[in-house]
Amino acid sequence: MIRFQYLNNRLKQAMLQIRANWKDALYAGVAAGISWFISLDLLNHSHPIFAAMSALICLAPGQPDHRRQAIYVLIGVMTGVLIGEVTLLLPPMPTEVRIALVGFIGLLITSSYATIPAIIIQAGVSAIMLFAMGTEVAGFTRVTDVIVGTGVGLIFSQILFTPDQIQVLRVSIERFFHELADNFTLAAASLEKGDITTADRALKSCGRAHAALIALIGSISIVRDNARWTLRGRMSSREVTTLALRYDQTAIRLYAATLLFCEALVNAIKKQREESPKWLIDAVKLSASNCRFLAGDIKGGEIFKKPNRSIREDPSIAWRDCIKSMELVENTLARFYKSKTRSARLQSFRKKRIMNVAREKIIRQQTKK
Repeated sequence: MIRFQYLNNRLKQAMLQIRANWKDALYAGVAAGISWFISLDLLNHSHPIFAAMSALICLAPGQPDHRRQAIYVLIGVMTGVLIGEVTLLLPPMPTEVRIALVGFIGLLITSSYATIPAIIIQAGVSAIMLFAMGTEVAGFTRVTDVIVGTGVGLIFSQILFTPDQIQVLRVSIERFFHELADNFTLAAASLEKGDITTADRALKSCGRAHAALIALIGSISIVRDNARWTLRGRMSSREVTTLALRYDQTAIRLYAATLLFCEALVNAIKKQREESPKWLIDAVKLSASNCRFLAGDIKGGEIFKKPNRSIREDPSIAWRDCIKSMELVENTLARFYKSKTRSARLQSFRKKRIMNVAREKIIRQQTKK
């Protein structure tokens, strides 16, 4: 049952990634075709493969920042071509030795001023390609093609098809809550069975939650940057800033509390001094359900449910750390839900107040008559 639920969650995560990335993949394909057309028909380049490849590299799904990726590719290619042109002046030597030397020089010189892997790799590859394919194909002709590809990529990513910053944040936070829900599902199963193996799996699954947290923090950095440098980002900069601040603070607290809970759970089950409190299993399941609700999995009549702490007895010493961590998780989830629905609650309150004022006016008019 647990294995089936795990596979089901993985499938949902895959569909979530497809839903998040299909637009970037489509834009990258269209940009590659346009770049090929410009280089082939307008610039008369016989094999403009590098123009199409540059557009794909700049706009490929999963890139944290398309603008920076385009700039990194352009800098790396220009550096590599310059280095490759200079290494052509080296004396004759075996081909294998020359390729090794050219690659070494390209990577070494680029790493002296750049720390970005994309720049260093592109420089080394470009230097070797210039030697292997010749200056007419991989020299400054390639630089022109790369300029075309990155230029089209920048126009697509920064002006025409800038991604919805709110949607980028929403996808990242949904993935994060998916991973937390998996954590708590495994933790509840370990409590029901008293199984240390399942508890260890819950602890190890915190690694995926950490990866989702890093991805969320990266998305927050990207949308903040896009809010300053793109047209669409500026239009929604106020909402983006508010959401980024909320997600950043809450996600770190939630991950830390979840990790502490899983560690305390493993220690408590391993020692087996006392049985777990009866209400703890329901509390963990409720946290998993609330995480799925915040991830958007639970729809319809389901709502966010607050735990009933009035039925909880004082924890024993063996389970005290585990329960404290669980309560911290519950408090953080509740604060996040409250802040998430704050605008909707304020809007509902304003509508209710307007309706009350209108109702009072109608009653006064009827009274005067």
